[in-house]
Amino acid sequence: MSDMSPASVIPPDDPSSPEADLETALHADAPSSRLLVPALVLAAFGLYFASLTPQIVTLAVRVNEIDPAGKTTALSAVILIGAIMSIGSLPLFGALSDRTRSRWGRRRPWLVGGAVTALLGLIVAGSVPSIPGVAAGWALGSLGASAAFSGFLPLIPEFVPDRLRARLSGLIGFVVAISVVSGVFLGSKLIHQQLIMLALPGVVAVLAVLFLARVISRVDRPVETTYPGFGVREFFGSYWIRTNGNRDFAWNWISRFLVGLAYVGVQTYATFYLTDTVGLNIDDATAEYATFTAVSTPVSVVFFLLSGFLSDRLGRRKAFVGVGAVILAAGLLVAALTQSLNGFLAGWIILSIGQAIYLTVDIAIAAEVVPDQAHAGKAMGVYQVATLLPNVGAPIIAVTVLAASGSSNYPAFFAVLALLGILSAITILFVRRIR
Repeated sequence: MSDMSPASVIPPDDPSSPEADLETALHADAPSSRLLVPALVLAAFGLYFASLTPQIVTLAVRVNEIDPAGKTTALSAVILIGAIMSIGSLPLFGALSDRTRSRWGRRRPWLVGGAVTALLGLIVAGSVPSIPGVAAGWALGSLGASAAFSGFLPLIPEFVPDRLRARLSGLIGFVVAISVVSGVFLGSKLIHQQLIMLALPGVVAVLAVLFLARVISRVDRPVETTYPGFGVREFFGSYWIRTNGNRDFAWNWISRFLVGLAYVGVQTYATFYLTDTVGLNIDDATAEYATFTAVSTPVSVVFFLLSGFLSDRLGRRKAFVGVGAVILAAGLLVAALTQSLNGFLAGWIILSIGQAIYLTVDIAIAAEVVPDQAHAGKAMGVYQVATLLPNVGAPIIAVTVLAASGSSNYPAFFAVLALLGILSAITILFVRRIR
């Protein structure tokens, strides 16, 4: 993940550093923020709508339809396979995106090609009536989403100035919340039309990234940097960020991974919590999940936008991340202790507030601690692994905790997730370069 050697570096914000020169050149070529920011936000909605909706609700509905008796194990396997595909491909695609020298630029082929591939995978998952078929479709969809994100994420450190990053991060967090509620609503309304339920978010993603590709068409071009040939060493190097002793990237990565385990765990297994702990049937559980998300989303939106504004205005990042992780953990504890429909609603609202505060500053911090702007695609790909690896870790934790404490003991699982949220808040304190 990072090189912990004690070599000294020139901070990227030092105006004499090569990284600062490259960053200045990239920002100078950026399209107007009045057009770029809306295009980035719209593309973020499309990509997260297509990648989060299946994980949160629609894959659970699809798996329950095919194999209701083995749904927990089957869903964990499907999510795990997709996560492995994403984790294995994201840093590689990011490194290849940095090196791409096509007539269509270096980011746009990955943006558009990835979104189209993701749509194809979702169509497979929604049409093949078997668990292996769903797993294969989701694996292809995850691969496509990774390619699209490898073209999307580097645009933030490349073209968005630091003074706007937290607000942009807040807006992206806002559309993530909207994508979640849209996905849950979609799942509740199309529970018996599962091909449309899975494919529609992919269509939205393709349309959104086409608009972004159009906006950046004038400035999306290779940087004047010489890259070594892409051989075996460079392939394995795609999964490692050399930071020359600066540990900020590594500590921030760990914090993001831990908080991701917490909220991915509760999002993925909320439907089964409502059926196995609260006692609802699958239709009612899906409908209640949609209601909870609809209730919490306006609250999340307020905290997304307010936190982004305050973070940019105050010039502080770590305090927001730490507070957000602690609040998220508190919401999980409420859900674990109450074990009722109303208790879960209260916990979900608290958790959503914490998630909004954390995610508001998340992308801004990631952009600030990128070690080398010339390899922004690779760095943001490695960082994105921290958001995807929880899709592997959360099912493993779920199976382990549930096997040890009882197959339906989701309160114990939520308590473990709350502890991870606290550890995330502690870990971010070790990041030194940001306030």
